[in-house]
Amino acid sequence: AGFNPINQISFRMADFAGLREMHRRLEREGVKELAPVSHGNALSVYFKDPEGNRIELFVDTPWYVDQPVRVPLDMRLSDAELWAWAERDARARPGFRPVEEWRAVLRARLERSR
Repeated sequence: AGFNPINQISFRMADFAGLREMHRRLEREGVKELAPVSHGNALSVYFKDPEGNRIELFVDTPWYVDQPVRVPLDMRLSDAELWAWAERDARARPGFRPVEEWRAVLRARLERSR
């Protein structure tokens, strides 16, 4: 077809330590276009596999923010520094709230619409 109809393949990681380790491995292997980002509601690492498919590895954060958000993430920061930065950035975004609060509002809206 001359193009890939799949936008990306996303994998939720069990924890941030696993995401960080995969980022390190990809760096060591010389993967090009390695892009760690914050979406406010998730921390992600994007890259292309050998066939050119875009892959996303991510962990959820405990926050909700209106989308779209894509802010470069500095993986050189310590875990504590990175999470503190991610929370500060998320708090400054429209729609910020704890994800559980956002889910409760969404559930209530769904119940009212039935």
